[in-house]
Amino acid sequence: MQAPDAPDFELETGLHKSGYVAVAGLDEVGRGTLAGPVAAGAVILPKKPRRKLFKTVRDSKQMSAIQREEAYALITKNARSCAVGWADASEIDRYGIVPSVRLAMRRALGRLSEPPEHLLIDAIALPSANLPQTSIVRGDSKSLSIAAASVIAKVERDRFMIALAESYPGYGFESHKGYGAERHLEAIRELGPSPAHRMSFRPVAYAKSKLNRVHPSVSGEWAESFAARDLIDRGMEILARNYGTRFGEVDLIARDGETIAFIEVRSRRSRSFGSPAETISSAKARRITLTCYEYLKSHRLTNADWRIDVAEVQLDQWSRPVAVEFIESAIEG
Repeated sequence: MQAPDAPDFELETGLHKSGYVAVAGLDEVGRGTLAGPVAAGAVILPKKPRRKLFKTVRDSKQMSAIQREEAYALITKNARSCAVGWADASEIDRYGIVPSVRLAMRRALGRLSEPPEHLLIDAIALPSANLPQTSIVRGDSKSLSIAAASVIAKVERDRFMIALAESYPGYGFESHKGYGAERHLEAIRELGPSPAHRMSFRPVAYAKSKLNRVHPSVSGEWAESFAARDLIDRGMEILARNYGTRFGEVDLIARDGETIAFIEVRSRRSRSFGSPAETISSAKARRITLTCYEYLKSHRLTNADWRIDVAEVQLDQWSRPVAVEFIESAIEG
């Protein structure tokens, strides 16, 4: 029997009768958090969903973590298509929360394996999608497709925040998922914001002066971590970080297929004064090259193909990394 607070499928059925085959529900989670991305789910359910979906799926805020995981498995197994899109903290600070929600929704739609023909959206409109759509206040309590979208977005965002806690320990992301719990507020006051925080949100904004006084080594570590994550996203394997010898240090060492890539990380706040790669002196380039030779020798890789790249990391006004560009073979060995 369907739970009394469970959403139904009447809106979707009406659209199917009108000739729409692929009806996508859209919802977001993480709009009000102080840290982490906003996530948007998009779900296209079959015309006749399984009864178990009606018994299991409802507004994700009304479900326990165990119930959401059960519903997530059921949705991903039975949906015609489902996807999650993201907008990160730096984009939220740059564009504002509502435009970032729309950005995450557009990204979710772009990741669906089947193009939607009509959208059912919780609360907001998405005019840039250029598709027939219906906005529904409290849609996650009325539409099964929207509720399913809220569940997959919530589960994937929670998983992301648990993983993020390993990168930024001390904030308790694994428990409060970035919301304004007292433990989280105390950590912000004590540690200052991390790169994962939304700097334009109160009370993070009150603590940003502490971040502005951060030691350059900490800002450099953020830039290196940002570059490393991008390399991993490109399918490369990180072999070492901050590898040092008597000659100097290489920030990142990665395997790119059969090639060993040594990466010097440089950061900047503006493009107006040239490239950070141009600030690498010939003496610095020589020290980096000698360090690369030492690594290759010590790891018996002297016959391997290798190169020295420069990662140019762009910083925002809070010294937070927001973009990275890699220049391959920027330094000749």
